[in-house]
Amino acid sequence: MRRWSYIFQEAGNGLVRNLWMTVAVVLSVTVSLALFGASVLLRQQIEKATDDWVGKIEVSVYLCDDSNCPAITEDQQDQLREELEANPLVDEVFYESKEAAYANFLEYYADLETMAQNVGPDTLPASFRIKLVDPNDAAALRAQYEARPGVEQIVDQQEVIEQFLNLASTVRWAALAIAAIQMLAATVLVANTVRVAAVARRDQTQIMKLVGASNWYVRLPFILEGTLAGLAGAVVAWALLAFSVPYLLDTLQDSLPFVPFLTNAQVLGVWPWLVVPGLAITSISSTVALWGFLDV
Repeated sequence: MRRWSYIFQEAGNGLVRNLWMTVAVVLSVTVSLALFGASVLLRQQIEKATDDWVGKIEVSVYLCDDSNCPAITEDQQDQLREELEANPLVDEVFYESKEAAYANFLEYYADLETMAQNVGPDTLPASFRIKLVDPNDAAALRAQYEARPGVEQIVDQQEVIEQFLNLASTVRWAALAIAAIQMLAATVLVANTVRVAAVARRDQTQIMKLVGASNWYVRLPFILEGTLAGLAGAVVAWALLAFSVPYLLDTLQDSLPFVPFLTNAQVLGVWPWLVVPGLAITSISSTVALWGFLDV
């Protein structure tokens, strides 16, 4: 017990002695882990939104109304609906009239008066909204009906979702790349800090070696210094994410009510992704920095 008490006491004294270098290590670890944690949360957010959206994907079959192509006749529309309802790829079919499309548009863009002013009651075409048995069959359905008389355009919402996912994936990988660079810088800084501390206390460690202390017993206080700094950086990074991300999600929820966002509990649950890498990297870098340095 005394040995461990000595190890923790020496580690604490070392952190205080090299206060500014300790602060630099903590800040460097904080930045890198905060970016890494943000990328983890972004991935979880993408997965949650995707799972929700995939179940709601619709294919919209827009009908001609003389604006871009000859208007669909009543017989053509009835026949098209019957074929869609009988299609094994289709789960449900909903008809949306021009009036309903305009009303839905006004409701959806109620906060954007300029956009609403540029769209009139006859601007939006009528359409069939189709829910598929398997959302991945959207392309097959489009191929069957896009050349039909009376059909102006077929829009697959999955294309829009894929564009969003590609953008989100790019942002996530960029955050991971920056986090990796910051983590590399933190690793070098931890190793340098531990090595400087070891040099400053070389006389003390040599005396310990002469009285029979093992290499690991001498090294442990220095390794613990780096590990504690890494733990502190992980805690600060977690606190930053715990306070900032829920606020950001609440703000986005007001603007994007149709998007399912992460809960506060899910945001708080990111801590293992911060603590484990923080402890692993700082302890390993401290060990490597001291390897062979204290051997006599």
